[in-house]
Amino acid sequence: MLLRICLFLALFSATHAHAGLEVGLGMSAINVPHYIGSEESEQYYLPFPYLRYRSETLNIDRNLIQTKLWRSGNWSLELSIGGSIKIDSDKSQARAGMDDLDFIIELGPALHYYFLGTRKDDNALFLELPLRGAISTDFTQATDRGVSFNPRIVWRRGYMINQYEVRPQMSWGLRSASDSYHNYIYGVDSQFVTATRSQYKGTGGYGGWQLGYSTAVLWSDWLVAGFARYVNIKGAVYADSPLVKSDNSVVFGLASAYLF
Repeated sequence: MLLRICLFLALFSATHAHAGLEVGLGMSAINVPHYIGSEESEQYYLPFPYLRYRSETLNIDRNLIQTKLWRSGNWSLELSIGGSIKIDSDKSQARAGMDDLDFIIELGPALHYYFLGTRKDDNALFLELPLRGAISTDFTQATDRGVSFNPRIVWRRGYMINQYEVRPQMSWGLRSASDSYHNYIYGVDSQFVTATRSQYKGTGGYGGWQLGYSTAVLWSDWLVAGFARYVNIKGAVYADSPLVKSDNSVVFGLASAYLF
């Protein structure tokens, strides 16, 4: 659970600063749906570990670990991380009686093309093409769940208003994944069929579109941040799964941290 929360909180991170380390600790409040397409959600109130590092060879920021795997002109190759939280099916009406969903961890390369600025600039507009392999795990064993491909366009900005440093970011993108990925989340095996839940096997392909926004405000030794992400799955290949109860999902949260 903490892994996915940290990944969401990474959206609060800044988009550029001089080479160096920013470390902080605070509290956060986050609302996360059980899965995209679920009507049910969980609220988390957790410590907020804030980490941001910038150097010539390594950047840790948002949901990226940027290591200069390759760079040519406006193109660069980075390392991308994603995932989702563990879902206890006993707490989900749609999945009642089914196996739990373990943590999903995604990792893979992300190809970037910068239309404006570079990865070091406060002001940048770029295309991100992340291809991630996925596993599900309860941390005693792991199972391959295929791949995800969620391309997006990202705009980021950084500026000062008096003594306040403001770091907004917006993104728009598409979602897609392989059949094994979608089937793990949205599939229904024959033993889990009920009067209101038919058998279903997930297929690979289009998984919807998403719009995200985050803003961080820093002053003195403090950071206050918020983010929201809207996902629309109309037309998604898994939209007819009996586990899908809504065409829309929203993730949002707030956090405040003291910076050491």
